[in-house]
Amino acid sequence: MAIVALDLLAGHPDRLRRVVVHEPPLVELLDDPAPHRALFAEVRDTFRTQGAGPAMARFSEGLGERPAEKATEIPPEIQEMAPRMHANMPVFLEHMLCPFTGTVPDVAALQGVPHKLVPAVGRDSRGQVPLYGPATRLGELLGIEVVEFPGGHVGCTEHPKEFAKQLLASLV
Repeated sequence: MAIVALDLLAGHPDRLRRVVVHEPPLVELLDDPAPHRALFAEVRDTFRTQGAGPAMARFSEGLGERPAEKATEIPPEIQEMAPRMHANMPVFLEHMLCPFTGTVPDVAALQGVPHKLVPAVGRDSRGQVPLYGPATRLGELLGIEVVEFPGGHVGCTEHPKEFAKQLLASLV
């Protein structure tokens, strides 16, 4: 996860050569994180009372996605891992969504290693402030370029080959 990698880079920069953080949802970097914190808390509460399906529907709606925008077929390259991803959804919704998005990155530590960091965004995420906004803000704070990847937040599953090509290019 991008937030963990960013924290690792801030705390142990000598252990990493280069880190690509694709849309870390670090809403605390935004000018007004409150509405995003509220959305994520609502998604978690919806999970607790109604289950994963309604919670993810609320999450997508809160990000401005319409159901027709999502692919209806999983790319063959990731069909094998889809059941594991689905099985992990309760852990994500209950234990990760709110704590991770509420993380405040150590920008001061990262200012010492901007050459090791590539903030990345998905081309299709431009209107999704809690996803696109933190990476662009991080780039601004550190004076480094933000790299655009194919697809949206899950571009690696939407366009796996193109995403991998951009990832490899970003690691050099």
